[in-house]
Amino acid sequence: MQAARKKLKSFREIRDKSGSRFYEFSTSWWALLFFILLVGGCVIWNTFMVPALKFDPYPYNGLRTALALLGAIQTPILLLYSRKSTDYRKSLLEQDYELEKKIFKKIEIIETEMKQDRELYLKEIKRVVFIARKVSGQKKKVKSVENKELKSVEIHKKDVLQNNKSERTENSDSMTA
Repeated sequence: MQAARKKLKSFREIRDKSGSRFYEFSTSWWALLFFILLVGGCVIWNTFMVPALKFDPYPYNGLRTALALLGAIQTPILLLYSRKSTDYRKSLLEQDYELEKKIFKKIEIIETEMKQDRELYLKEIKRVVFIARKVSGQKKKVKSVENKELKSVEIHKKDVLQNNKSERTENSDSMTA
């Protein structure tokens, strides 16, 4: 039973390899050139040769039959392997989609961690400012001062980002000029 399965599997592998090679050849420029030369050669041979050497006179019925048989054999094979390549592309797209989903999940996790870290960072700044005020002996309203300091830090960050953006645009303008 297993020997029969192995033989069937090896037959399928041989069939797939030979079919894919035939498909690759049939859809190449070399195949097109080969068939053009074959048809042209048959037409020229049967038109200009001595009548005793002609094997398919003017209506070229033999050539028509051979080309029809070739088309009848080639068409299902080409359709089969084009469908297989479409299925292969579809499976690749599904794999890409799954990978992108994983990447987006990781990005979302990182974003939430960054938000949490920012909140913790701001809380720590508030604590440090509060402790510094206590140590220095100032008894001002810490909350309003903390908010002002946090706003000034954020404004400073925005200014730095805007300066960086303007420097980039100046650099890109100077490169294009």
